[in-house]
Amino acid sequence: MIQPRVDAKSRALDGLRQAVDTLRPYLTTPDEQANLYLIDEAAARLAQPVQAGFSGLMDFDASRLSHLLEITGPDLAVELLARLTEDLTATQEKLDQGAATADWKRLREGSHVLISLSGSVGAMSLQTMAENLNAIAHRQESDALSTLMPPLAAELVSLIELIRATQPPNSAYR
Repeated sequence: MIQPRVDAKSRALDGLRQAVDTLRPYLTTPDEQANLYLIDEAAARLAQPVQAGFSGLMDFDASRLSHLLEITGPDLAVELLARLTEDLTATQEKLDQGAATADWKRLREGSHVLISLSGSVGAMSLQTMAENLNAIAHRQESDALSTLMPPLAAELVSLIELIRATQPPNSAYR
């Protein structure tokens, strides 16, 4: 029964890629091209298989995310998860851009946000890496940045996927 869903997902993602390719000649400004790139990247991430039962995070305390959802309440949990996804994705983009250009200010700003968000939801290893990134950005250490970014980026992707896959508590239990 899983096969039709996978086939439908693959067909839909192929359609999205075709639509982007069709649009590409008509969208020529740098901003438009950047948006097409983001769509391509998102489609590639969506096409990746999800490993059941594995979060991809080295140290994840699920009780923190559960507690956060519990105190938020079922009526606002959907919005909380959406905001977390949005904020983590924006932080991911900021850090990717900062690392690519050695923009130390951008890296410091992004690391501050990531320290807070990752700690709040229980991504303890990611929080530690974000703290290390902040120190690296303050010292402007390019070699250390190159070493830290791949595992940090991988954990951040895993956290975003985990948040997207999290089901909010059922509001029927009021």
